[in-house]
Amino acid sequence: MKYENVIMNGDEEQVRFSLVKAGKRQLVVLGVNPSRATDKRPDPTMTKVMKFAERNGFDGFVMLNLYPQRSTALGGLHKEADADLCRRNLQAIREAVAGMEHPTVLLAFGNAIGARPYLKACLKDIVALLAPLHPQWKQIGQPTVYGNPRHPSRAGYTAFSDFDMEGYLA
Repeated sequence: MKYENVIMNGDEEQVRFSLVKAGKRQLVVLGVNPSRATDKRPDPTMTKVMKFAERNGFDGFVMLNLYPQRSTALGGLHKEADADLCRRNLQAIREAVAGMEHPTVLLAFGNAIGARPYLKACLKDIVALLAPLHPQWKQIGQPTVYGNPRHPSRAGYTAFSDFDMEGYLA
């Protein structure tokens, strides 16, 4: 795995735009925000993402997030979105998916999307950015009771299912 577009403050990582495992068939994963995973030590979410990718025939992945601020707790996220971070996140996503045709995008943010009002706006911007690539939106199993795609750490190893992004955003 390798980090891409990491912003450090001293020895501490403040922002991560992507975490990539190279492969010929890459799964694009869209989480809510980066937590503790590093290129040398996956956290529980990344461990599950890697297993989901492998079990579904992918030999690599690109881990992206709605918002790039690193925080182990949702309460640690900015109260208001940082417009510059959002812009840079979109640019990093654009670069990460460059050259992909019809990417499979696993939505992996769960009910955490409700933690901050700006997270759904970030999702809408990402969906608009990816639209020309005609992504295949996927989720793990069935949505949560709130209609959100499940977070990998709270899902068993079930098959991916299609996700109606247009209906979700409506």
